[in-house]
Amino acid sequence: MAHEIMSNDSAVFNRVAAWHRLGTVVESDMTPSDALKAAGLDWNVIKTGFVKADHPDIGTVFSEDYSAIVRQDTQEILSVQSSDYQVIQNSEHFEMAYELSRDVKVESALSLKNGRKVVLLLRGDSFDVRGSSGDTVTEYMGLINSHDGSIAFCALPTSVRIVCQNTLSMAIAEAKKGKNMFRITHKGSTMEDKKEAMRDALRQFRSSGQFFRDAVSDLANHELDKASIQKFWMDVWGLIETPIVTNPRTEAEQDNYDNAVKAVSNWSETFDRERDETGSTANMWMAANAVSKFIQHRVAKKGRKASMENRAWDNLAGLNQDSTMKVFRHALALV
Repeated sequence: MAHEIMSNDSAVFNRVAAWHRLGTVVESDMTPSDALKAAGLDWNVIKTGFVKADHPDIGTVFSEDYSAIVRQDTQEILSVQSSDYQVIQNSEHFEMAYELSRDVKVESALSLKNGRKVVLLLRGDSFDVRGSSGDTVTEYMGLINSHDGSIAFCALPTSVRIVCQNTLSMAIAEAKKGKNMFRITHKGSTMEDKKEAMRDALRQFRSSGQFFRDAVSDLANHELDKASIQKFWMDVWGLIETPIVTNPRTEAEQDNYDNAVKAVSNWSETFDRERDETGSTANMWMAANAVSKFIQHRVAKKGRKASMENRAWDNLAGLNQDSTMKVFRHALALV
């Protein structure tokens, strides 16, 4: 994954620099309006009326079918989009957070790729998992937008387990009901209607945010014996990597089998350690978290270690988050 922290990016964090080596750390609670300024994200983007291109072979050409999205303060072209693309300004992005609560608090705010992606992480309540003495989960809501068309404007409920600092998507709790994160696209003629739909979704989340706690409780209440845990882990490996062939016949099948055995050994060590730390029973919550910690802290296959900033993004909205959701969807399907 290419490095996404660039020279014109900025960030602010509440008390602890969760995404290290970047941005300002503040000791007081921040409102979305405070964070917009403190993070240096109080700039606008402008949509041009046309795109102009010059080439020595064909000269100058114009197109009214496409527009450039330009960051106003740096005058950098962040992307080229079709003419029906509609921008969502950072100020509108951050203002949306107040639909959750008028006194909502910000955990962090930052940009990536010189402002092409903007993330606002809102801090919610914390709770202890049933039957544990040290497994505390803090709820968050990530509001994410892009100015390059790479992602829709979305609201992603997420959480962090303090015991191992791995990030979990709260959207997985709605997997049984066929729901996922809230999102609106940048294209179409009814952007204001889409924004209002997002506001409604955030208001609904505010009034029914118990769903994640219920899902965590379901997983923690589902106790497992050793054989069930091993089967769950082997099945999960097939979901996030390659299905296991129990009697390998090719070198690739043997490599996959060996890697699965190593991974399950790692998960088993994490599982046993966290059970001791939290005083928990052997349950689905602990088994799934052993896998999610592995996903979010592993080194890439090519051996290149990801930066803390890129890993944080990947855990929140990238490939690691996709794999984590697969794990917890499978776990929820079994309880």
